[in-house]
Amino acid sequence: MDKETSDYLILQVILEAYPSFFVFLVTGVYWIADVLPPAAISLVPLACYGVMGTGYIQQIYICNEVLDCLGVMMLMAAVENSQVHKRAALRLLITIGCSHYRLSLVLFFSAMFLSMWVPNTVACGLLMPLVKALLQELEKMGIVDIYQTIENTEQKSHKHELSRPKPTDFTVFYFLGIAYSSSIGGMATLNGSQVNQIFNEYSELLFPKLGKITFPQFMLLTLPGVLVTETLLYIWMNSFFLNIFRSSDVAIPTGLTEEEARYIKTLLRNQYTQLGAIKFQDVVVATAVLLTVALQMFTSSLRLDSGPQRDVNMHIRVSAPTIFCVLLLFIIPSDLKFVKFFKKRNNGMHRRLPTAPSKACLNWTIVRDNMMWGVLFTVGGSCMSFEALKRSGMTAEFGKFLQLMHNWPSPVVALAVILFCKVLTEFGSNSCVVYAMLPEIASLSISSYTHPHYLMLAATLASSMAAHLAPSTPCLAMVSEYVHISTWRMMSAGVGPSVIAVIVTWFTVTLWSKVIILE
Repeated sequence: MDKETSDYLILQVILEAYPSFFVFLVTGVYWIADVLPPAAISLVPLACYGVMGTGYIQQIYICNEVLDCLGVMMLMAAVENSQVHKRAALRLLITIGCSHYRLSLVLFFSAMFLSMWVPNTVACGLLMPLVKALLQELEKMGIVDIYQTIENTEQKSHKHELSRPKPTDFTVFYFLGIAYSSSIGGMATLNGSQVNQIFNEYSELLFPKLGKITFPQFMLLTLPGVLVTETLLYIWMNSFFLNIFRSSDVAIPTGLTEEEARYIKTLLRNQYTQLGAIKFQDVVVATAVLLTVALQMFTSSLRLDSGPQRDVNMHIRVSAPTIFCVLLLFIIPSDLKFVKFFKKRNNGMHRRLPTAPSKACLNWTIVRDNMMWGVLFTVGGSCMSFEALKRSGMTAEFGKFLQLMHNWPSPVVALAVILFCKVLTEFGSNSCVVYAMLPEIASLSISSYTHPHYLMLAATLASSMAAHLAPSTPCLAMVSEYVHISTWRMMSAGVGPSVIAVIVTWFTVTLWSKVIILE
């Protein structure tokens, strides 16, 4: 490389990479400090990168993460407008009981299992109305409170929270639990997360001679760690929120006498009976939910022909099943009253045609009133920040920093990569982090004479477990907006999942991976 080319590259880094990194740092500090609502902070990269003249902003807001959030939130609005989630919640309480330990066990592991086959955003979004209905039923019986009363809320730390109710520990416990579990489950299979698909495509593209990692092989590699992580997460959440290992007043509602349990079960059965017969709208909405899961499983099993390129067609193809099912809900009527107009009267005449359209299972008024629009901006802003780092060349600078470790022992390098990617993914969508950093991690593997899958797998798994900030994953963005969980509450609750994820991922990469794919 001649001196002129070298000077040009240095100038490009100074004028593009570091200004993008500065915007990334400012946005990250704002998110941590919680000085504004996350949706408002997400406008910072939109404004700054727009002034800097980047030409890809319009592509970010039709990326897979945003489209998944849009589709699943519309589906959530349709579920909440029906009685599907109430019926499911009551049936679950009647079957399992009101013990928080049993309910959380079922919900957390259900979220984990579901996200193994569908995107974690879809898995978390479909369970959120169910959890809300469960808490509402428990609140009716006086077992829990969903939000704190004004008397119990002594301090308001942030101005933008003054008009928002503050969730209780029980509410935060359930919603953060399903969000974390949805992220954990996606690590178990190649099709469970876009992050794993990007890893697989990069492995085949950059190192074709190493051979393809098959679906059973990847699942055998990651599933033991996923089960261990989920079990430890369950223990941590129950310990942190419900004091499972300590006697405390907060644990009283989890232990009911046999007489109280029978009385509550009778109340629940009466409430279920009061819902009446299953309506046509409930059947349609439930079918749409099941169809969404089935189509997402089928779509995820298809190999992405475009490789690791984050193009618009790939995003639309991956998110299309959810959007398609939402479209069906806009079209299908909520009842069968329109059928009577096709019947003939006794005199052979048709009934008078209706003068108004039939009410659909989902309409725009419901979407407008229930859509969490701020989530779309939060997710889009986080994706934009990391896309700017890649396109400006800042991720290449990250790669140069990681190259300083090429003489270190492989387990130590793996731990450093895990920690580095774990920090990055708290500020950007995990798929964006993996898409941008895997080429640099692959370069580090070559320079350190380490098996490429060793470090690339470490980066992939570490990027899949964000636990502290709403912009880090759509799951956290949705639950934080849905029940108004504060940033500081998420950051404190996420300490345990982060430590668990780092330790389990390190053991998976350094020990278990050598048995499965690196022998």
